[in-house]
Amino acid sequence: MKTAAIIAEFNPLHNGHKYIIDEARRLTGADCIVIVMSGNFTQRGDIAIAPKAVRAAAAIACGADAVFELPFAYSTSSAEHFASASVALLNSLGGIDYLVFGAENDNIDILSAAAELLLKESDEFKKKLNEYLSRGASFPLAREYAFVSEGGSPYIFTPNNILAIEYIKALIKFCSPITPVAVKRLGLGYNDSAYSPDKGYISATAFRNEVSSHNSLSAVEAFLKSTLPEGSSNRLLESYGQCFPVCNDDMYNYLRYALIQSRDKLIDYADFSPALANRINNLLEKKGNIAFEGNYEDFILKLKTKNITASRIKRALLHLLTRLSDTDMATFLGLVRNGKLPYARLLAVSENGQLFLSHIRKDSNICIINSLGKSISVLSDEGKQLIRYDILSSDIYASIVSGKFHYQLKDEYRQQVCRIDTV
Repeated sequence: MKTAAIIAEFNPLHNGHKYIIDEARRLTGADCIVIVMSGNFTQRGDIAIAPKAVRAAAAIACGADAVFELPFAYSTSSAEHFASASVALLNSLGGIDYLVFGAENDNIDILSAAAELLLKESDEFKKKLNEYLSRGASFPLAREYAFVSEGGSPYIFTPNNILAIEYIKALIKFCSPITPVAVKRLGLGYNDSAYSPDKGYISATAFRNEVSSHNSLSAVEAFLKSTLPEGSSNRLLESYGQCFPVCNDDMYNYLRYALIQSRDKLIDYADFSPALANRINNLLEKKGNIAFEGNYEDFILKLKTKNITASRIKRALLHLLTRLSDTDMATFLGLVRNGKLPYARLLAVSENGQLFLSHIRKDSNICIINSLGKSISVLSDEGKQLIRYDILSSDIYASIVSGKFHYQLKDEYRQQVCRIDTV
């Protein structure tokens, strides 16, 4: 069985994502499409617009065959760790022939050359990087300057290219047999927040901004059907007013409470540098409760600097909210370094995906979790600790949904794998 994998967030799954799924099948001739998907929180530190179960079901309805959850600790980590853990999960599953991803530049040779250069990090590259940093450039800009000075292609570090390069780096680092395949990204850029139909496929960022402006079911339905594939829009419409749409502002008070509780020990949590901890404490000392005036994004902008990105701040706050310690994160990253993960949580599967699972079970060295209660006992101590954060983050997400919609999501022990017959 020829199998292609896609690493995604589907926040939500829009027409651009559907295009990647379709292209993955066309370009590779794959019989099966496997997705590794973020859970209820994402790599840039945002809360997911709909629960992972809804988004996983949408993926199957739009052509995927099996959806596995990337554990919370990795799905809310840096691009490098997000990519490495995702590739490690695919390696652990086995049976994956291709990794397909969207990129602004679909020339796999150029992306691979960038990955090789960054993996080597020659002394000259490090020297140039430090030189540009000392001149006041931000890390992303300094890295790009150093990269170009070493013969790399300019303008390569765009949002999707960055992840593409990290995927290839991980494949090389783990000596993975999986072949990378790039698909030219169409439509709005990843960070484009304004949408107009003439710009092509909507970005997930633009969708999340736009959907909040529609207050009636009919308006939301019209917007969803005009921007999302049918399989995705139908799943979201079924969830409208129950657990969709969820936005960052919905968790703002939870984060505020967590900050007030833990001001004196922020540095203990993953992604909190001393500089970020000091910046938050200085802001609260100077402004008091006024520091929280405005919405969540306003608060992030008060903390953002040239060297502390908004995504880094958001991830750190999520780790504070879930009490994900720096020590635990170091343990979890240690699990990834050998290219293996302890478990793969199955969220949704088609009949064809079930054939894939049957195909890999004999040779896979990873615990494939269908039922949480039956599987936790067989995990290693590190695996149990890793999945504890998946459970906790989902419970927090359910609390946020309950507070907004008065709707109770199933907890992790009662949530069943979504099985869809796509034939």
